[in-house]
Amino acid sequence: MKKKILISIACLFIIIIFNFILPRLMPGDTVLMLVGMDEETVTEEQYAYYQEKTGANRPVMEQFWDYLKGICTGDLGYSYHHNADISSLIAARLPNTLQIALPAILISSLTAMVLGCIMGMKKGSPAEHAVTSMQIIFDAFPSFLLGLLLIALFAFKLGWLPSGALNSIRVPNGPAAAFCDRLKHLVLPVLTLVLGTIPSKYLMICNTVALQRKEKYVLYARSRGLSDTYIAFRHIFPNICQPFLTMVGMNVGFVVSGSLIIENIFSIKGMGSLISQGITARDYPVLQGCLFVSAVVIVITTLATDFLCILVDPKVRYKVHEAQ
Repeated sequence: MKKKILISIACLFIIIIFNFILPRLMPGDTVLMLVGMDEETVTEEQYAYYQEKTGANRPVMEQFWDYLKGICTGDLGYSYHHNADISSLIAARLPNTLQIALPAILISSLTAMVLGCIMGMKKGSPAEHAVTSMQIIFDAFPSFLLGLLLIALFAFKLGWLPSGALNSIRVPNGPAAAFCDRLKHLVLPVLTLVLGTIPSKYLMICNTVALQRKEKYVLYARSRGLSDTYIAFRHIFPNICQPFLTMVGMNVGFVVSGSLIIENIFSIKGMGSLISQGITARDYPVLQGCLFVSAVVIVITTLATDFLCILVDPKVRYKVHEAQ
């Protein structure tokens, strides 16, 4: 476990270095890219002012040291495009992304686990073929197309759900009414992420359970008269939960950092829309901050997943594989 922690820290440090040199790899003047201006509009006085303000006229190692100190103190820089600190921008946007990402990850993981275990025990049956085919179709759908189809059906055609944002224009009075209004707005973006993230986890669980059901301990459990459902959840899943938990942990970082399309489709002001605005405006400090936060989330979830695997899998906890 110590090796994994050291590797994670080393990977995070490499990402920090790449994050620092990213604007300097882009074509054009670094100062103009940082402040979001071009050569035709900036004057010599403005250029000298911004060069001094951004510290671009100082030695590179001194700039890198200041960048490291800023990260350690929570200072991710300043966005001239938004005219605000990047830390405050991310702090305001990240909760909106988590409101979509965390329920989607939880629902998709539980659904994939239940469906995968049940269909894995019925591998080759008509029901398994139907469910697996449906998951393959959902996996082939681009997320933006899936989101647009859900909006067209449930928002425009049926009128059951709002088409975007996280609140109505006029938020209902009272905490219960406001909470219900927020839930209605979360249904479609969460459903889009759920349908897009279930297939990979479902296919892994289903195929692994199908392989495990031929093992001797499963045949012995069947000879005791235990049902397939009980065997799948009580005996097989604990043996295969480690790769599943690893996939879920990786999925957390992907959903948090990769929700750009979903947030743009549903007009949600989260991390994804902030990254999109940074790309459009060439606001590289914002992109640097978002990339760093995404990397931290991925490293934390990876380490948390490893700790969870140690807790739930005795073979990992007692190093059975190493002994063999």
